[in-house]
Amino acid sequence: MNALKLICLLVVFPLLLAALGGWEYQRGMHATLKDIDHNIHVALAKDHLQKLEALDPAAMVELYGEKIDLPTALTRLDIIEPELHTAHRINRVLRALASWVIGLGSLSAFIGLAALAGIHWAGRRAQQSRQKLLQVFSLGSRLLPYVLVSHVVAMAATVALVLVFEGLALWHIGRLGSGEMKLMGMLGVVAAFCLYSIWLLLKQLRPMLAMFEPTPLEMFGLPVTPEQAPGLWRHVEELAAKLGALPPEHIVVSLTQGFYVTSSDALVMPAETLLRGRTLHIPLLYLGLLDREEIGAVIGHELAHFAGDDTAYSLRFLPIYDGVHRSLCGLLETMAASDPIQGRLMRPSFMLGMFFMQRFDHAVNHWSRERELLADAAGARLVGNAAAASALLRVSVLQAPLDDALIAKCENAAERDLPAAVLNTLQGAELHLPAEALDIHQPHPTDSHPSHGERLQALQVPLETAMYSATRAVDAEAANAQIDACFSAPHTLREQLTQDLIAVAACEESAQTHLLETLAASANGERFFHEGGAWRGALMAVSGLPFALAGLFIVSRVWLAPERLKSTPLSALGAGASLGVIGLALLWLGIRRFKRAPQTALRLTPEHFVFNNLAQPLPIEHIDEITLQFVQGIWVTLQLTPEAPLPETRKTAFGVPAVRINKKKRQVLLLMAQLCIDGKKIEPYEGLSMMLDYKNAALARSILQHRED
Repeated sequence: MNALKLICLLVVFPLLLAALGGWEYQRGMHATLKDIDHNIHVALAKDHLQKLEALDPAAMVELYGEKIDLPTALTRLDIIEPELHTAHRINRVLRALASWVIGLGSLSAFIGLAALAGIHWAGRRAQQSRQKLLQVFSLGSRLLPYVLVSHVVAMAATVALVLVFEGLALWHIGRLGSGEMKLMGMLGVVAAFCLYSIWLLLKQLRPMLAMFEPTPLEMFGLPVTPEQAPGLWRHVEELAAKLGALPPEHIVVSLTQGFYVTSSDALVMPAETLLRGRTLHIPLLYLGLLDREEIGAVIGHELAHFAGDDTAYSLRFLPIYDGVHRSLCGLLETMAASDPIQGRLMRPSFMLGMFFMQRFDHAVNHWSRERELLADAAGARLVGNAAAASALLRVSVLQAPLDDALIAKCENAAERDLPAAVLNTLQGAELHLPAEALDIHQPHPTDSHPSHGERLQALQVPLETAMYSATRAVDAEAANAQIDACFSAPHTLREQLTQDLIAVAACEESAQTHLLETLAASANGERFFHEGGAWRGALMAVSGLPFALAGLFIVSRVWLAPERLKSTPLSALGAGASLGVIGLALLWLGIRRFKRAPQTALRLTPEHFVFNNLAQPLPIEHIDEITLQFVQGIWVTLQLTPEAPLPETRKTAFGVPAVRINKKKRQVLLLMAQLCIDGKKIEPYEGLSMMLDYKNAALARSILQHRED
C-alpha cells in the first residue's frame, strides 16, 4: 500500500480544508467589519437626512450614485436597515462555520496522523517479541475501526460546512442576481449530498466496525468424536501428553487440504457445523499413506503450537489475525457490491486496514517461521529426525498425484468409497519428488511456513535419506487397513465423506458448466466494425483544395510574372510548393478517409476475426490477448499465442482498412480513427468489450466441446 497516498488522503487533505477554514474565517471577519462600518454610515446618513428634511423638504440628495429626493432616500435607508441586521446574523453564522471547518479539518488531520504513526509504531514493536505482537495487534484491531469511522465522518462534515459557508457568503445587501441564487442552490445541494453521504456511512457502520472482528474459518470435512474415532483420538492425546501440549477439542477429517490446527471458530462444511476452541484438521488419506512415525511427526508438529510459549500466540493472536484477513476480503466484496457513493466512502477504511495488516506482515512472517521450525523440532523429538524429514517430503511427493486422482474419481457420481478408489489408483504408481519441492511452502490456511529446504536443513537429515523413504510405493491394502483402524465405523465415514465431496464437485461442475454455456451464448452471429466519419473525410479533402490552389497560383506566378513578386523567385517557389504539398496531403488523406469510412475493417464471427489484408481469417483460439491503445487514433492490438503461426498478408486497394503484423512481438495491429457499427459511433470500451465477448465465447465453446469428447 502506498504510504504517501494514505498521508495525502488522511492528513494533507484535511489540513488543506483546515487552511481553507482559516481563510474563510478571515473573510467572515472582514465582512463583519465592513457591515459594522456600513451600519454606522447608514445611521449617520439617516440622521443627517432627517435634519435636512426638517430644514428643506424639497432638497435633492445623492445616494449610492443616484440623485433622489429626501423622502425616497429615507425610505431606501429604512429598507437597508433590516438587511444590515440580516447581514450581521449571517456573518456570525459564517464565522461559526469557519471555526468548525478549522476544528473538524484539524481533528481529521490529527486522527489520520495519529493512526498512521500508531500503526508504524505498532509494526516496529511487533517485531520485538510475540507477546508484544499480540498486545499491539489486539489493541490496534479494537481501536482502528472507530478511528476510521470518526475520520470519515469528520471529513464529510468538514466538506459540507465548507460548501454551506461558500453558499451563504454569496448573500449580500440588495437584490440577488439569478446567477447568484442558482449558485447558492447548487452549493446547498452539494452540501446536502455530503450530509447524505454521512448517513450512508452510518448505515455501513456495522460492517466497518466489524472489519477487525474475527470471522469463522471455513473448512470442509466431518467432525469425529472420540467414540467415532477412538484409535485416532487415542494417538493424538498420547502425542499431546508427551509434548505437554493442550489436546485438540475437535478433530475434523476430510479428503482435501492438509494437516493443520486452528483455535479460531471453525465452520465445517457442508453441514455448517460451528466449532469453537482448538480444532485439528486431518486429511483422511494421509492416515494410510504415511506410516505411524510419520503421522506422529506431522500431528506432533501441529500440537506443538499449543505447547509452551506458542500457546498464547496460537490461541489469542492467530484467530484475530486470520479473522482480520478474512474480514478485509469480506469488506472488499461489500465495496464491490455497493453503489459508487458507499464504495468510495468505505475505500479509505479498506486502504488503512490493508496498511495496518502490511505493517504487521513482516513481524508475523518472522515469528511464523521461527515457530514452524520449533514445531518441527518438537515433532522430531517424538519420533526422530529421520521420520520427521520423511513425513515432510512424503506429503510433497503425494500431493499432486493425490489431487489428480481425487479429481478424476469425483467425476464418477456412483462411487461409494473414494478413499479406496484413490488408493487403488496410486498403488504401483512411480512417485517422484517435484523439482521445486525444496523451494515450495507447505499448504496451510493461516500461516506462512519456511521452505522445505530450510526445514530439512534444520532437522539435519540428508536429502537422499529422506527422499528414499518419502518416494516408497503405495500399498493400497495396508493403507486402507491403517485408516480403518482409526475409526469405529470406517465404512460409514468413508461413504459420508465420499458423498459430500462428490456433491460439492457436482455442484461446482454444474455452476461452471452454466457459466460456460452463458459465455458461449453471449456472442452469436457476426459483427462488422468500420471507421465511419465520411463527412470528416470530405471536409478534410475540401479543406485541402484552397492550399493546393494557393500553391499552384504562387508557382504559376513564379513562371508567368516573376517581376511582380515581392520576394525572390526561389523563396516564392518554396512557399508555393509547401502549400501545394499540404493541400495534396489533406486531399489525399480526406479521400482515403472518405473511402475507408463505410468499409468493414474487422468482422467478428463466432470462430474468427476477419481482416481485409489477411490471407486467411484469424482463428480466435490463436488470440491470447486483446487491448486498445490511443496513439493518433485507436490501435486494436491482438497478441497471438506462442504456438499460433504468424498470419500471412496480401495487398489491398487504396483506402481499404488493413492490419500490420509485428513479427517480433507476434502482434496483429489495426489502426482506426474511431469504432462504428451500422453507421453509429461506439465508445472504444464498448468495442473492446464486444471483442472480448467473442473471444470468451469461443473459449467457452472449446472447453464444452472438450468435455463432451
